[in-house]
Amino acid sequence: MLIKEILDQGLRSVSIIGMGKNTGKTFSFNQLLMEAGQIGIRVALTTIGLDGEEKDQLFYHDKPRITLRPGQMVANAKSLLLESGLDYEILGSTGIMTPLGEVILARALSAGKTVLAGPSTGHELALVKEQFEEYGMDLFLIDGAIDRRSLSAPMVTDTTILAVGAEVSWDTQILLEKIQHKLEILTLPSWNNEVVASHLRAEVLRDDVKLVALASTGPQGQLTHGDLLHNLDRLEGLLNEHTDTVFVQGMLTDEVLAKILACKPHRASFTLLVTDPNCVFLGKRALQRLQSNTVELRVLDSIHVSAVTVNPFNSRYGIADPLRLLRDVGQAVYPIPTYDLNLGIRYRPEKEAFNGIS
Repeated sequence: MLIKEILDQGLRSVSIIGMGKNTGKTFSFNQLLMEAGQIGIRVALTTIGLDGEEKDQLFYHDKPRITLRPGQMVANAKSLLLESGLDYEILGSTGIMTPLGEVILARALSAGKTVLAGPSTGHELALVKEQFEEYGMDLFLIDGAIDRRSLSAPMVTDTTILAVGAEVSWDTQILLEKIQHKLEILTLPSWNNEVVASHLRAEVLRDDVKLVALASTGPQGQLTHGDLLHNLDRLEGLLNEHTDTVFVQGMLTDEVLAKILACKPHRASFTLLVTDPNCVFLGKRALQRLQSNTVELRVLDSIHVSAVTVNPFNSRYGIADPLRLLRDVGQAVYPIPTYDLNLGIRYRPEKEAFNGIS
């Protein structure tokens, strides 16, 4: 049982994000809710943005909705609570507004399916989590939406589950390359200098600061967004052989990386630092350029990925061989556990077999 393995690791909050539409994210979410009901733990749940719609808005086929069970707590837009037809107990309000009304905390008193609309930022998710903790929850589940906002969900939770599927690409090799690229970014290691990290978080940065250069002795200087865009001479003058860390605030894109590497002193090596994996928007070639330029990419706040789930469905070609897909993805992402929750099996390479999970 996946949820029991998560709880056994001491993890008490889980986000589920998908690599795109129809990768089985909502199905995986519902499976965790079902397992939570089976073992009788107190679950609280929400989504970031709007999710659980009845029809897939891209391909117009049926999508699984979020299934609530009695006793499970939910943070949902007020209008959707009323429209769900479920019996519920209002626990409190959040002051967080959505286009569908304020996000309300409620406890389900009957079983049924619903559409979810929740907080839209990581900060709001953290506030909802704090409120739920007052009601003695055992596990907090966040269903990530399709857009980039869903990537703020892992920063609020102890761990995340990545849902992947044949919808991403029918070509297995392309699919595996995309999965590995996504995980390479999601699992970027954290920086080991907590003293300077705390300084960066608390004191150095302002809204207009884009880049900070640091030597072993301390900060060397910083650039604004405008400097980085229009004044490369300032960047070139900032980086030297004593630079051991370059911190980039906000998004790290291929364009920003190209400018940093163009101004990097010959044969110099340093750590390129960003706030968290959500900030990294680098393509595969850009990541390879980091290695060839002896630059290590690190994050202040890392993400823990506890599992990958696979979905063999493809809206154009049909259903891929589920056992082969599980094996291929499992081998590609090992040692991260890989599950087909629909079949109830997990890839286990050491036994060269698929073992059932209960």
